[in-house]
Amino acid sequence: MEYVLITGASSGIGKTFAAEYASHKKNLILVARSREKLEAVANRLRTTYNIDVRTFQQDLSFPDSAEKVYDHCDRENLAVDTLINNAGFGLDGAFDSVPLATLEKMVVLHNLTLMKLTRLFLPEMKRRNRGEVINLSSIVAFQGVPYNAVYAATKAFVLSFSESIREELRQSGIRVLALCPGLTETDIFDNTGIDPHLTFMPVGPTEPVVKAAIKALEKDKSYIVPGFINKILIHGGRLLPRTVMLKLGMVLTRREKSSIKRSE
Repeated sequence: MEYVLITGASSGIGKTFAAEYASHKKNLILVARSREKLEAVANRLRTTYNIDVRTFQQDLSFPDSAEKVYDHCDRENLAVDTLINNAGFGLDGAFDSVPLATLEKMVVLHNLTLMKLTRLFLPEMKRRNRGEVINLSSIVAFQGVPYNAVYAATKAFVLSFSESIREELRQSGIRVLALCPGLTETDIFDNTGIDPHLTFMPVGPTEPVVKAAIKALEKDKSYIVPGFINKILIHGGRLLPRTVMLKLGMVLTRREKSSIKRSE
């Protein structure tokens, strides 16, 4: 029996991915740090769609967390056919005002754990000559963003990493996609001092983002930027000097305080 493994599955985009795959009768492995939220999602999907839903509570911001997830799947003989690296958290503030431990957790969660999970599950996918990987990046992957410097940098890593391994795996039957959404209605903004609805950026629901990602994966695209306005921003921004885009990013993101919120 094959499974879709989704990290950060208890809320936001991860929760919507779980519901979308469940509606297509796919069995799920849901990973998040909040056991209560995780079990609530799992129970609802089991009841609604009559599928097998496994859960694994794990804070993925620790360096050895990917190995714990993989070892759990190995012990339980759970074959992961689709890996969705979605877990993440947001922060806002000047780089030198954010605690170093918080920055380290962000890099571990967004980059190290994502890279490790992909590396650990790829060999099994290659043996089966099929598999799918969706890595959550962002529209900020395409440029630096003052007051969100590390967040933007980690998302740039995700985009570059995903495109690179996709090319390596072109003849393997494995598809790799970087999902680069704009501002989306998730709890990632809670307690960050940012109200996305008060910015000049469009804010959209999670469902179109997830559907766009799955459609793009089926078409074997390397990345997807959901939303017409987001596409215009990305492609239009390439025509402007990077210094101009950085100043624009500062106007859109500068806040008075720094705080964090997980999207798990």
